[in-house]
Amino acid sequence: MKMANWIWYPGDFEIYHGMRQNFDREERGFFWPAYWHIADCRRHVVFHGAFAPDRETRFRVTAKGIGHVLVKWQAEAPEWFPKGQVFYQERKYRIGEWITCPAKEIAVDVVLGNRTGLPCIYVEGEIICSGKDWTVSDFIKPAVPVGYNDLYVRRGQDPQEFEYTCQSCSPVSQEERNGGILYDFGREITADTLIHIDGTKRPEKVTLCYGESRAEALDTELCYLKQVLDIPGEAEAAALTYRTDSPFGKWDTGRCYHTRLRAFRYLFIPEKEAASLIRPEALYKYVDFPKRSGFSGSDELVNRIWNVADTTFRLASGIFFLDGIKRDRWIWSGDAYQSYFINQYLFFDKDICKRTILALRGNDPVMEHINTILDYSLYWIISLENYYNMSGDLEFIRMIYPKMESLMRYCMEQTDEQGFLYGREGDWVYIDWAEMDKEGTLCAEQMLLARSYEAMAAVRRLLGLGEEEFVRKKELLLSRIRRFFWDEEKGAFIDSYQSGRRKVTRHANIFAIIFGFADSEETGSILENVLLNEEIPAITTPYFKFYELEALAMLGRFDVVMESIRSYWGGMLEQGASTFWEEYKPGQPEEEQYGMYGDKYGKSLCHAWGASPIYLIGRYCMGVRPTSAAYDTFEVAPQLGLFGHFSCFFPVGQGTVWMDWKDGVLDVYTDKEGGVLKADGREYPLVPMQHVIINRK
Repeated sequence: MKMANWIWYPGDFEIYHGMRQNFDREERGFFWPAYWHIADCRRHVVFHGAFAPDRETRFRVTAKGIGHVLVKWQAEAPEWFPKGQVFYQERKYRIGEWITCPAKEIAVDVVLGNRTGLPCIYVEGEIICSGKDWTVSDFIKPAVPVGYNDLYVRRGQDPQEFEYTCQSCSPVSQEERNGGILYDFGREITADTLIHIDGTKRPEKVTLCYGESRAEALDTELCYLKQVLDIPGEAEAAALTYRTDSPFGKWDTGRCYHTRLRAFRYLFIPEKEAASLIRPEALYKYVDFPKRSGFSGSDELVNRIWNVADTTFRLASGIFFLDGIKRDRWIWSGDAYQSYFINQYLFFDKDICKRTILALRGNDPVMEHINTILDYSLYWIISLENYYNMSGDLEFIRMIYPKMESLMRYCMEQTDEQGFLYGREGDWVYIDWAEMDKEGTLCAEQMLLARSYEAMAAVRRLLGLGEEEFVRKKELLLSRIRRFFWDEEKGAFIDSYQSGRRKVTRHANIFAIIFGFADSEETGSILENVLLNEEIPAITTPYFKFYELEALAMLGRFDVVMESIRSYWGGMLEQGASTFWEEYKPGQPEEEQYGMYGDKYGKSLCHAWGASPIYLIGRYCMGVRPTSAAYDTFEVAPQLGLFGHFSCFFPVGQGTVWMDWKDGVLDVYTDKEGGVLKADGREYPLVPMQHVIINRK
């Protein structure tokens, strides 16, 4: 048999699983589907394959859905058929049966419908099999190349279910607390909880209180995730007939209850007697991403921060990049945008980027802004240029481009006479959890709009479509941003010119630096008057710390960057964090530090945007970056003065670069062509499999 893939309409796998993911939020016994428009996959498609076997051959179609197989081949025309026209023999077959075809040109159509799931097929045979050479149509648009994923290459798989790696975990400790038993699994995990009843004596009920923190698990009234299990009686269990399925879990023969996937570190059972009769186990479910990078240096605090950031990001990375693993479990475009960069310096997985991009965008026509947030639509547009620079995957860019343009046009429809993007009713103008002057149009949004025009121009240039329209729009918009938002007296960009308050916050000024929109004079002014000015309100979320520290690193202020990493992320560690949080306010009382959104335990304690030290260390401290798409050429420029010694490795496309700095000697080694080392004001070519050693002694 030839290697085959499960195939589907391109983008529908991601849209279908994105829908399921965005319906996955649980809160205190009820579910909370995402509050924005959720796209769904197509329900009715037809797959097309063309083959020319040199001998008689057989194939079989396995499908998720209902339908049939239509096989056509050229044959001798009967007497009644019009002369001069090609006659095709055709026959319908049932899905699942072996089909024999002659040694002729063969056309195979599989007509498929699926009322509740993802229509997809797997075709196996020595010659005829399913793969990327097939096309598919939805009966409206012309046929397009199919979607597929190398994760699904076996007939027995089901693309409607994502396959996780599983690991059984037992509590590392337990203690009596508040009349019950508190179990600690050692670190936060995303897991099904298995409640085993091993003995003959059975409790009537078991209460499960979950927590990212000890305090949350022990708070039986306000913990975010809680479930009460009614235990089946002995007769039901003995008959092995008791089985109750619900969205929260299911009984398995009355002896073991499997809960739904939840995120937690602690599990509290407040009934001590009930706890003595059961045995808890966690089935940890995760995607086993490779270890493509590592860092260890002379600063033990920074080493801890790196390791905790690694743990945080892996937990938040599954079929998609998620925000937080306990609370939302939704796919947010702004969170994902930062995850694309962190991924580039941690496990360099292109498929999770594509899955997330496709799930976020959904289908045309555009119904509303992604996640209802103006800036999140713009981040999505910008992410496509960034993804290409990382991957060089022009095939994906070509496939997704129509959705990029339609979203860009949708944004352009809500610009005012100055070309500024404004929020309409139902739109969320976010940027960050911060007090900004959002009356009228907001400067930070215009910075993102200009960067989106720049990304559109770059992608159109790649595809040979002509970039002039978007180059003009970017330059005109930047000139108007300076005219309306730059304040000479304050030496910075203000939030809003329409309110008259002339308020300065960090956000728009940070964008001006990292997008390269500020000239040298403006940059120096922003550094002094905003970034290093303690009178400007501080950033309190790891989300925007990402951008603030990137701006400072671009300006060479590594002293401030490293001090901030040590104090901000190190501050979370001092508060007992084992993964990094959604928000951190130094000095906040312990009894308040888990709260957010008016909820005592509403803060996510494992949030993807908390992992940005990985990106900041890899991209700026160690200076690893592509200088052309897909790392065909790349640069390594470590800041040797930041650490007494360090040892690290990072992905450079499909290759790796290793660095070691100790006792004044730098040793750099790579297995990929195209690299350049920059150190001590000089450039050194990196030749694969050869060490470059610089001795500063």
